[in-house]
Amino acid sequence: MNYYKRSAGKINFIIFLLIMPAILISCGNKKSGDTENSSAGTPVQITHPVIMNMSDYISLNGNTIFLKKEIIRSTFDGFIEKVYKNIGDQVKPGDVLFKLKTKELAANDSLSFNIGTHAFKGGVFIKAGSDGTLTELDFHEGDYLTAGEQIAVVSNPSSLRIKLNVPYEDVLKVRTGGACEINFPDGVKLPGVIEKSVPSVDPATQTQTYLIRLDHFRNIPENLNVIVKFPVNNYKDAVVVPQSSIMTNVTQNVFWVMKLINDTTAVRVDVQKGIENDSLTQILNQGFKPSDRIISVGAYGLPDTAQVEIAR
Repeated sequence: MNYYKRSAGKINFIIFLLIMPAILISCGNKKSGDTENSSAGTPVQITHPVIMNMSDYISLNGNTIFLKKEIIRSTFDGFIEKVYKNIGDQVKPGDVLFKLKTKELAANDSLSFNIGTHAFKGGVFIKAGSDGTLTELDFHEGDYLTAGEQIAVVSNPSSLRIKLNVPYEDVLKVRTGGACEINFPDGVKLPGVIEKSVPSVDPATQTQTYLIRLDHFRNIPENLNVIVKFPVNNYKDAVVVPQSSIMTNVTQNVFWVMKLINDTTAVRVDVQKGIENDSLTQILNQGFKPSDRIISVGAYGLPDTAQVEIAR
């Protein structure tokens, strides 16, 4: 009996000696894996500073107007018998727009009398005097008019301008003959030229009116609200980075970027912001080079010194 116990003990000891190395190897691999996982950094994307020319813009609201308009008026009291044109139609000088019927003829359609050698039937044709587009139609067939009353408006599309009301404190920033950009509500952007200023100031808003000419003709309606952008200052050789690279605090009075000092470590570098546009921000700090690596995506929430992994 004791022999069997001793034999079983020897067998168990031999089995323990056989499986012990495997246990040690497994533990070693687990610790090694834990170390590798703990050293992995935050995935980030990087960019490089770019040296380029930038302009500082101001944006103001404007609206479209036609400078040349022909006001079509009634020449006597009477009724509109026929309308020959509709809003949006193109007209030329001499085109018939309306036929008017005198109130006498409306009272008695049989009215007919002679003035000299001409028979007057009581009807008068109203014609256009200039090229343009019929933009207003104030009356319709059967409406009664008094002498001198406005019936319609013919606008000249080539006389389209942008009317810009500039606060008086900004007038020194607006240069007559200077270029600007007009942004339309449909997303279209067209270049323009500041043509001239009106030598008066609105007493209520204290703004001075400027007229802007479009460089490219486009069929644009009147009274359309637009945004006009024009450069104020130009900066040569500005150091710029994407806006996504700039981090800030809650009060947005301190700004910084995360700069890589090697392939796995990024450190915080405080920066001073200059001008901005839709996607880029100027950095005023000296010392940034195009070869520097700046985190563009993934910097939010990182400590002042952080382990990172560059996304490929």
